[in-house]
Amino acid sequence: MVAAAIELAGRGIRANVISPGPIDTGWMTPEIRHAAVAETPAGRLGSPADTADLVRFLMSDAGGWITGQVLYSSGGFKTSG
Repeated sequence: MVAAAIELAGRGIRANVISPGPIDTGWMTPEIRHAAVAETPAGRLGSPADTADLVRFLMSDAGGWITGQVLYSSGGFKTSG
């Protein structure tokens, strides 16, 4: 991703990676869902819209100074004690 950010910068292209936490897309069993929520300080699973909102921001002028980054969009997943 850093190499892509460097190589594409001259073309006005930014390169970032989004590392999402558990996203509720219907694949989780109730046990997995409960365990994931318990590990997330936000108290909920992520939604596809959460990830789309971050992509939308990165593609906007407001995100224009961000490149070569890994962005964790996880509601704090696995940060709880």
